[in-house]
Amino acid sequence: MTLTFPLRHLIGMLALFGGVAVCAQSINVTAPELGDIQAQRAAIEQEKKQVLDLFQSTSKACWQKFAVNDCLALARRQKYQALAPLDQREIQLNAKERELKELDRQQRLSDKASSKGAN
Repeated sequence: MTLTFPLRHLIGMLALFGGVAVCAQSINVTAPELGDIQAQRAAIEQEKKQVLDLFQSTSKACWQKFAVNDCLALARRQKYQALAPLDQREIQLNAKERELKELDRQQRLSDKASSKGAN
Protein backbone atom coordinates (compact mmCIF):
# COMPACT_ATOMS: atom_id res chain seq x y z
CA MET A 1 0.00 0.00 0.00
CA THR A 2 2.94 2.39 -0.43
CA LEU A 3 1.32 3.75 -3.57
CA THR A 4 -1.58 5.22 -1.58
CA PHE A 5 0.57 7.66 0.42
CA PRO A 6 1.33 10.06 -2.46
CA LEU A 7 -2.34 10.04 -3.44
CA ARG A 8 -3.42 10.86 0.12
CA HIS A 9 -0.89 13.68 0.16
CA LEU A 10 -2.26 14.92 -3.17
CA ILE A 11 -5.84 14.79 -1.83
CA GLY A 12 -4.78 16.93 1.13
CA MET A 13 -3.22 19.51 -1.17
CA LEU A 14 -6.33 19.55 -3.34
CA ALA A 15 -8.52 20.17 -0.30
CA LEU A 16 -6.30 23.12 0.61
CA PHE A 17 -6.58 24.55 -2.90
CA GLY A 18 -10.34 24.02 -2.79
CA GLY A 19 -10.53 26.21 0.31
CA VAL A 20 -8.58 28.92 -1.47
CA ALA A 21 -10.99 28.72 -4.40
CA VAL A 22 -13.99 29.12 -2.10
CA CYS A 23 -12.40 32.20 -0.49
CA ALA A 24 -11.66 33.66 -3.90
CA GLN A 25 -15.26 33.08 -4.91
CA SER A 26 -16.56 35.41 -2.18
CA ILE A 27 -14.63 38.37 -3.61
CA ASN A 28 -16.32 40.42 -6.34
CA VAL A 29 -14.68 39.50 -9.61
CA THR A 30 -14.37 41.99 -12.46
CA ALA A 31 -14.00 41.43 -16.18
CA PRO A 32 -10.16 41.47 -16.18
CA GLU A 33 -10.28 38.50 -13.84
CA LEU A 34 -11.65 36.30 -16.62
CA GLY A 35 -7.99 35.68 -17.41
CA ASP A 36 -7.49 34.56 -13.82
CA ILE A 37 -10.34 32.11 -14.24
CA GLN A 38 -8.66 30.72 -17.33
CA ALA A 39 -5.38 30.39 -15.40
CA GLN A 40 -7.17 28.58 -12.57
CA ARG A 41 -8.85 26.30 -15.08
CA ALA A 42 -5.44 25.48 -16.60
CA ALA A 43 -4.10 24.70 -13.11
CA ILE A 44 -7.06 22.39 -12.47
CA GLU A 45 -6.41 20.60 -15.75
CA GLN A 46 -2.76 20.17 -14.78
CA GLU A 47 -3.76 18.74 -11.39
CA LYS A 48 -6.23 16.38 -13.10
CA LYS A 49 -3.47 15.22 -15.40
CA GLN A 50 -1.26 14.48 -12.39
CA VAL A 51 -4.05 12.47 -10.74
CA LEU A 52 -4.68 10.51 -13.94
CA ASP A 53 -0.96 9.86 -14.42
CA LEU A 54 -0.76 8.58 -10.85
CA PHE A 55 -3.78 6.36 -11.52
CA GLN A 56 -2.11 4.93 -14.63
CA SER A 57 1.08 4.08 -12.77
CA THR A 58 -0.89 2.64 -9.83
CA SER A 59 -3.04 0.47 -12.07
CA LYS A 60 0.05 -0.77 -13.91
CA ALA A 61 1.54 -1.76 -10.56
CA CYS A 62 -1.69 -3.59 -9.70
CA TRP A 63 -1.10 -6.06 -12.50
CA GLN A 64 2.03 -7.25 -10.68
CA LYS A 65 0.01 -8.23 -7.60
CA PHE A 66 -2.01 -11.36 -6.89
CA ALA A 67 -5.26 -9.51 -6.05
CA VAL A 68 -5.44 -7.46 -9.22
CA ASN A 69 -9.16 -6.63 -9.04
CA ASP A 70 -9.01 -5.37 -5.45
CA CYS A 71 -5.98 -3.26 -6.25
CA LEU A 72 -7.63 -1.79 -9.36
CA ALA A 73 -10.82 -1.03 -7.43
CA LEU A 74 -8.80 0.77 -4.76
CA ALA A 75 -6.91 2.74 -7.42
CA ARG A 76 -10.18 3.77 -9.08
CA ARG A 77 -11.71 4.79 -5.77
CA GLN A 78 -8.65 6.92 -4.95
CA LYS A 79 -8.76 8.49 -8.40
CA TYR A 80 -12.40 9.49 -7.96
CA GLN A 81 -11.71 10.86 -4.48
CA ALA A 82 -8.86 12.96 -5.86
CA LEU A 83 -10.86 14.19 -8.86
CA ALA A 84 -14.01 15.14 -6.92
CA PRO A 85 -12.62 18.38 -5.38
CA LEU A 86 -11.14 19.33 -8.75
CA ASP A 87 -14.51 18.85 -10.43
CA GLN A 88 -16.16 21.00 -7.74
CA ARG A 89 -13.60 23.78 -8.27
CA GLU A 90 -14.19 23.58 -12.01
CA ILE A 91 -17.96 23.86 -11.49
CA GLN A 92 -17.42 26.92 -9.28
CA LEU A 93 -15.18 28.51 -11.91
CA ASN A 94 -17.76 27.86 -14.62
CA ALA A 95 -20.46 29.49 -12.50
CA LYS A 96 -18.25 32.51 -11.79
CA GLU A 97 -17.40 32.82 -15.49
CA ARG A 98 -21.10 32.71 -16.43
CA GLU A 99 -21.80 35.37 -13.81
CA LEU A 100 -19.04 37.61 -15.16
CA LYS A 101 -20.22 37.20 -18.73
CA GLU A 102 -23.77 38.06 -17.69
CA LEU A 103 -22.56 41.19 -15.87
CA ASP A 104 -20.58 42.18 -18.96
CA ARG A 105 -23.62 41.60 -21.17
CA GLN A 106 -25.82 43.70 -18.89
CA GLN A 107 -23.21 46.47 -18.87
CA ARG A 108 -23.06 46.48 -22.67
CA LEU A 109 -26.86 46.62 -22.87
CA SER A 110 -27.05 49.52 -20.42
CA ASP A 111 -24.28 51.36 -22.31
CA LYS A 112 -26.15 50.79 -25.54
CA ALA A 113 -29.42 52.02 -24.01
CA SER A 114 -27.74 55.13 -22.58
CA SER A 115 -26.09 55.91 -25.92
CA LYS A 116 -29.49 55.64 -27.64
CA GLY A 117 -30.99 57.95 -25.01
CA ALA A 118 -28.24 60.53 -25.64
CA ASN A 119 -29.04 60.64 -29.38
